[in-house]
Amino acid sequence: MKKLLLTLAVLALLASACGVATGDSQATVAAQVAATVAAQPPQEVQVTVEVPVEVLATVEVQIPVTVEVPVTVLVEATPAAADTQQPAATNPPAVSTNAQDPLAGANPAPIIDEKFDFPDKYYWYLFDSSTGEGKIEGETFILVAKEPERVEWTFGGKKFGNAYVTAKTLLPDTRCKAGDNWGLIFRMKDNANFYMFGASCDGKYRLLKRVDGVFETIIDFTDSDAIADLGQRNVLGVRAAGNQISLYVNDQFLITVADGTFAEGVIGMYVSSRLTPDLTVTFDDIAVYTIGQ
Repeated sequence: MKKLLLTLAVLALLASACGVATGDSQATVAAQVAATVAAQPPQEVQVTVEVPVEVLATVEVQIPVTVEVPVTVLVEATPAAADTQQPAATNPPAVSTNAQDPLAGANPAPIIDEKFDFPDKYYWYLFDSSTGEGKIEGETFILVAKEPERVEWTFGGKKFGNAYVTAKTLLPDTRCKAGDNWGLIFRMKDNANFYMFGASCDGKYRLLKRVDGVFETIIDFTDSDAIADLGQRNVLGVRAAGNQISLYVNDQFLITVADGTFAEGVIGMYVSSRLTPDLTVTFDDIAVYTIGQ
């Protein structure tokens, strides 16, 4: 209210001086206004001032970060099919061509005498798949490799160490080609570990071993006149005594090699087709004579 009265007093003085105020009259009016203002007591004036203020704030921001971390992945390799592997090369074994009597030191009575006249006598592994077949028929064991580049085998009997193993075999299929072969498995620990001795359709023999699923050559295909022609029966024999392995075909000694990878196991039979589909072999009169036991 006091502000208003002061303002009106100043305006009144100014109004009285309005008109044509010049020279001394203007100075007089100014002096009167100054005196009037000075005579007023001090006034407290409240002033509101709007001042722009910049507010600084701390804001947490999550920023996605991609970090490349090297990771080692262990992959278990799938082993190649046994029938498509080329046997690995091995160091040449000690070889002897001195004839060895297969039954020297052997017990006269065989621990296995299989004529397949009683199917479950030695619990042979029977199977029928898209690639092969193993069955007992007509008092023989028949093995079939249905596709080329396949090896099919069966096994059974008792486990033994030192012994002489023999079997009659017949490959009636005249379509058999070079590289196709069949024969005996011995000292078989499991499907991935055993010895394999066989004859081929072109009159050769070979000795392999399968170690942890990989075939290794002990004796590569070697010509022999002891092997009968296609369509005729061949009697295969293996004498394994310690690390000495002697091979026989039709009661004729072939060779002796030294290899001590396997000391004992069961026996089996195999057929291996390289080029011929439905390659079929029959086995009969399998006998095992233990040596020094």
